[in-house]
Amino acid sequence: MELRVVNDRLCTNRRGAAEYLNRSLETINRVASPKHRPTTGWREPIDVVDGQEWYALEDLDVFNAAYFQVKRTARMARVHQVSLEGDPDELINAKEFRTLIRVTHGAWSKYVEKSVPAWEQDRDGYLIKPDLEEPGRRGIIRSWKRHRVESWINSRTGSASSTGRPKQDAQPDAGG
Repeated sequence: MELRVVNDRLCTNRRGAAEYLNRSLETINRVASPKHRPTTGWREPIDVVDGQEWYALEDLDVFNAAYFQVKRTARMARVHQVSLEGDPDELINAKEFRTLIRVTHGAWSKYVEKSVPAWEQDRDGYLIKPDLEEPGRRGIIRSWKRHRVESWINSRTGSASSTGRPKQDAQPDAGG
């Protein structure tokens, strides 16, 4: 990362800003463009030297906190909020749990597969450890207490799918 002292401030150029903020140069060029600065809050350069804009590192820190970290926090916000009505100690079966978190049967099976080693060590895995496991005709029947499922769902982080945005169709193969 190229650094210079400009007007008594430690500065870097756009390429250095990309490295400093751990972003692509394309992202920095977009958010730093004069067109986008009013909406992104990117600060004006301290100076233009040798045809390059130079930005103070402390201004980049402020921008990072005000823009990138805010966006990251919004993406990672607790987006899964449910309130499960009924007896908190009532058991919920795997199908009900899977429906609540909106995953396919195949995805659920993978979650269980990844969780079993932790469950065998009496701890939560990818999914919380079941409160009850019983033998069934086609394997093990697992159940969880309603309050534990609610708590687990509400503590999950990540992006929720937008219900208003249609899924993108896969592009057909050009080769036929």
